[in-house]
Amino acid sequence: MKALQIDFAERPLWRLPATRQRRILAAVGVVTALAWTAVLWWWQLLEQRLAETTQAIALARQEIVARSPPPPPPLLLSEQQVVAINRIVEQLNTPWPALLDGFERVAGADVALLQIEPDHRRHVVKGVAEAKDHQRMLDYLEQLGSVAPFNGAMVTRHEVNERDPNRPLRFMFEALLADATAGAATASEHEGNSE
Repeated sequence: MKALQIDFAERPLWRLPATRQRRILAAVGVVTALAWTAVLWWWQLLEQRLAETTQAIALARQEIVARSPPPPPPLLLSEQQVVAINRIVEQLNTPWPALLDGFERVAGADVALLQIEPDHRRHVVKGVAEAKDHQRMLDYLEQLGSVAPFNGAMVTRHEVNERDPNRPLRFMFEALLADATAGAATASEHEGNSE
């Protein structure tokens, strides 16, 4: 028979005889310690890589700032530049389809249209044309002034082309745009109401 060990004094856990439970407990403790050591080592490695990456990003930003040209100063336009830009915008906003339709409606064999140029400040279209005689010139301007988008047309200058054997009458004219008369009427009404 096997002898029994009876000990009435409690021994600490580490002084217990090497039993299977004690070995399992020791193995679990060693594995846990190794796992915690591996986790701490991995954590420190990640923190070190994060610090290196943050430092590399900061250096890259500094290099980008050093290589980048300075931002351009804000664009400040003079009054003349603003006026010039507004004129260009007005020219780009010319209602060419309506203007060309108006000129095509009065086109005929008696008058040759040579040039047209809108003048947005005065709300007119300037033009150069040639006619066979004075009466045809006047008829053309009367017809032009009565079609949309025009509201009247008048001769500004005329001369006979002596170099041409047919001696056509070259004339310069201005055709008032219809929306300009509405704007002028509105402006005159406002002036009359303010008095």
